Amino acid sequence: AARGGGEAWPAHVEVDTGMGRTGFDFAEAHESIRRIAGMPEILIDGIFTHFPDSDGPDRSFTSTQVDRFGQLLASLEQEGIRPRWRHAANTAGLLAFPESRFNMVRPGLGVLGLVPSAHVPMACPIEPVVSLHARLAQIRSVPAGQNISYGTTFVTRRPSRIGVTTIGYGHGLPRRLSNRGEMVVSGHRVPIVGRVTMDLTMVDLTDHPGAMVGEEVVVFGAPAAAGSAVESITLEEVAAWAETITWEILCQIDKRVVRKYLRDGRVSRVQTLVGERLEVGDGQGAG
Repeated sequence: AARGGGEAWPAHVEVDTGMGRTGFDFAEAHESIRRIAGMPEILIDGIFTHFPDSDGPDRSFTSTQVDRFGQLLASLEQEGIRPRWRHAANTAGLLAFPESRFNMVRPGLGVLGLVPSAHVPMACPIEPVVSLHARLAQIRSVPAGQNISYGTTFVTRRPSRIGVTTIGYGHGLPRRLSNRGEMVVSGHRVPIVGRVTMDLTMVDLTDHPGAMVGEEVVVFGAPAAAGSAVESITLEEVAAWAETITWEILCQIDKRVVRKYLRDGRVSRVQTLVGERLEVGDGQGAG
C-alpha cells in the first residue's frame, strides 16, 4: 500500500516480550525489524511492547520484559536502527518501573487519575478526575411488603421511600449492582434495591428524608457541586461490587451518557450522542 506514495510511511513496530497477544515474537523480532528497516516505503518511527502484569504483586515478569526490550533496542542500534520513539510503559509501568519509560509512555487509567491496583506505588500525586452522575426522577412512598423492580428480588420490610434514578444498564451501569451496589444521594450512601433496569435504578431513601426529586445522584466519583456531598463512591468500589475491573466499568458507559469536560472547574465542552457542542449558560452544566 505504501509503494508509489513518494514518501516513506511512518510506522510503529510492536514486539511481543510476554503479552502473548500481538506483535513480532521476541525471538524473531530483530530479523523482522531489520527487514522492515530495509524497505524504502516504510519508516520505522517507533517501536514498542506491552505489559500484561505491571500492576501485579510480582515484579519479575515485567522486569524481564523491560530487559528483553532493552536488549532488542541495543542490538538494533548496533545496526544503525534507532526508531525515534521507544515506548513500553502503561500507567502501572510508568509508576512502578521507571526504567520502562524510555522516551514515551502510554498511560491509560492514569490520565483519568486512577491507579490500576494497590500493588502500584504512588510515584507521584494522582487525583481522580472522572465521575458519573444521574438524577432522582421520582420518589415513591411504599408500604412494607412492596416488590421493587423485576423478578421480585427485593421486597420492602418496612414502609419505605424509594428513589428512582435516571441510570440503568442501558447507560452502562452494571446489572450486577442489583441489590448490592450503592449510590450517593443528599450526601449519603444509599443502597440499590431491586434489579437494575435498562434506564432506571431504584435506591432506598428511607433513612434520608431530605432527598428531593431532581437532585444529583453520584454513581461514582465526586459530586458536581463542591460541598454537595459528604460521601463519595470510588470507581474501584463499583468494580468490586460488579465483580469486574475498573477498565470495563469505564468502557461500558454508553454513548448516550452526556460527557462534560471541565477546565478550571467550569464546563468547557459537552459531548452528546448526536455530537459535540460548547456549553452555554452559567458554565456549570445547566441546560
